[in-house]
Amino acid sequence: MSKVKNYFYLFALLFAGVITINYSGCASAESTTGKLAYKNADYVKAEKELSKGLMVDKNDAEGWFMLGHSQIELGKFEEAKTSFKKSLEISPNFGNDILNLWVTKYNSGINSFNSGLNSLKNSDSAGAVRNFRNALLGFRASASIIPDSVSSFQMIADSYFYLEENDSALMVYSSILDKTASKEDAIQIARILYETGIKSRQAEKYEEAETIFNKVLTIPFLPKDNEYYEIACYNIAYANYSIATKKVQEDPDFDYKPYMNKIISVLEPVANSSKNNELLADIYDMLIVAYDALDMDEKKTEAETKKQNLK
Repeated sequence: MSKVKNYFYLFALLFAGVITINYSGCASAESTTGKLAYKNADYVKAEKELSKGLMVDKNDAEGWFMLGHSQIELGKFEEAKTSFKKSLEISPNFGNDILNLWVTKYNSGINSFNSGLNSLKNSDSAGAVRNFRNALLGFRASASIIPDSVSSFQMIADSYFYLEENDSALMVYSSILDKTASKEDAIQIARILYETGIKSRQAEKYEEAETIFNKVLTIPFLPKDNEYYEIACYNIAYANYSIATKKVQEDPDFDYKPYMNKIISVLEPVANSSKNNELLADIYDMLIVAYDALDMDEKKTEAETKKQNLK
């Protein structure tokens, strides 16, 4: 159900330029050493020395920026977030430098993400995993540089999705939806739950599948005419039908009626609103079975007629 998307570089022309660093004022020996190491791209040494120096030079906005950048390069994203925040609290002078760094890391993630999509098209699963892992690093870096960047988190979630780490993707998208209240983000959550639910259904874990598809119906801001919503309803009905069938096979006296009523309650609203004729044919088939099991002859005949009229 998911659609492969192409992502393009984010150009920030208004903020383009080389990161500029000015050395000024008095500094501790450690800060001076750390800044020289930073200039030489020795991020391990820069992080070590600047961390020491900033214990003395706590109001050094430049030092905090350099420390944050060094921590980004070392994959210490949470520490970097704190360092950039302190730099901006002291002075806005390094705001553009932070933004330029965000653009660099975000674009790096986009480049790797697109390479991952190309790997998938070429059936190169190992290459796809490698590229999506690299994309994840770029987007995690950009999210630490500017924590309010929703686009970074959206790409983190998409990277997790293509890595088939659905729990992580779902957690990130849920946090985004709290901020954006967006239909598009709600659909992304539905897509992830759909993929997870289908795997449970294919494994004949019908109770688990029903639980997952029920979650789709409770996603805030997800339109009820969305394909994932409608298909979730059908799969809830399918799960109930499969559970009831299995239990009746085990015990002929099993009371299957609550399951048939559940099928009817979840499918009738979709049958009355959906424009998807292929799905409607499956829905009417399921309703006909439920109506028949409950001796609802008029409803059964009506459903049979509506299915015929789809042709």
